[in-house]
Amino acid sequence: MEPPTFRGKPSEDHVLWRRSGAGENVPKRFDEDRLRAWVSSLGIDYESDKRVDHDRADEPREQHRVVFAWADAETESFGMGDDEWEIETQETPRTFLEIDERGEARLKTWTDEYVFEIQELKLDGSAFVFHAADLDSAKKLDAQKLMTEPE
Repeated sequence: MEPPTFRGKPSEDHVLWRRSGAGENVPKRFDEDRLRAWVSSLGIDYESDKRVDHDRADEPREQHRVVFAWADAETESFGMGDDEWEIETQETPRTFLEIDERGEARLKTWTDEYVFEIQELKLDGSAFVFHAADLDSAKKLDAQKLMTEPE
């Protein structure tokens, strides 16, 4: 993905897009600043790092992760002889949208996980709307649904 250019974006709400009329070999554009502002306004966490996600590629890629909810850290105690040990697991993302440098994404909801190639991603209030390869229409998902565990 490349940063926005002087040609602009389809709309101010777009975060990921491909220039109109551009072929598949043209890199997608990504407005990281707009995405960071959106997550900040909703109190959502944003992370980026370079790592391998084997469901998308075998080589390390830059990952941009919007974390809507975190799984609680867990502690396990065990004893060996007279020694008592505690192991605490690291807090991990529970629900998230992660986009790599090629526009391929992983979406983890409370019940399901999806991997797909995003063609276009834009923001609509507290929701994000995306078009993905192999999906018949645009999908809209409200961040609030990913922030609060269903009962």
